[in-house]
Amino acid sequence: MLTNLTQIFGDLHAGTLVYIALGAFFSAAFHSVAVFGGGLILSILLAPVIGIKAVVPVIAVSLLVSHTSRVWAFRRGFTWNVYRDLMTTAFPGIIVGAVVYSYLPNSAIALLMGVFLLGMIPLRRLMHRRNVSVGKRTVMGIGIPFGVLSGSTVGAGLILAPFMLAVGLAGEALAGTMAAVALTVNVTKAAVFGGFAVLDPGLAMAGFLVGLCTVPGNLTGRWIVRRTGVRVHILIVEAVIATGGCYFFYAGGRGWGWWG
Repeated sequence: MLTNLTQIFGDLHAGTLVYIALGAFFSAAFHSVAVFGGGLILSILLAPVIGIKAVVPVIAVSLLVSHTSRVWAFRRGFTWNVYRDLMTTAFPGIIVGAVVYSYLPNSAIALLMGVFLLGMIPLRRLMHRRNVSVGKRTVMGIGIPFGVLSGSTVGAGLILAPFMLAVGLAGEALAGTMAAVALTVNVTKAAVFGGFAVLDPGLAMAGFLVGLCTVPGNLTGRWIVRRTGVRVHILIVEAVIATGGCYFFYAGGRGWGWWG
């Protein structure tokens, strides 16, 4: 195990190790405040340093540690009934996603998610102005595409954001509930699809060490969320939705050759 761990971190300079620790800290703080995107940011930061081959299993373990600490940090806001309704349909959706979406081009999935996210922001605001409520059936309904997408893509949690806001979750309630959803999805994917099959003890320990650096970031994010007004927090989440939508739309269009 020590040999494998040395291969990953042993040749890195002290400054690079500090960069990894700070990257884990700030990505976790961002994730706790914005609720989405922390894992994607962390993978982008780590890939050039530890290599593409190592980043996937290392991120997998570090996110389990991070999501677990986030669930604890935001446990006061956890909303059981929304979590239950969503995961009831998301579980089989994950299994379907592994079978169906593995045959679709990644660009098609990205384009679909981009269009969906960009369209949902004005739709959510329209629903809010007209006092249209999102109930149990809607939450269970969105759980199906969420499960399908999360079974085979990164960033699928973004499609939940408009519905979680529409159902009335914001601030600590949104962060706590989504932390539990993210943890459950990661554990389920690992168990059902053998997500940790490529792990060796060195990679597992590296991921655990990176994950430990996310814990103070999650606590810092909780401190920020508790001091941020609900309206401001909703605007932050909507900004993340819009950014994610633009990213997926660009990635999908590029895959289809729409731009260079």
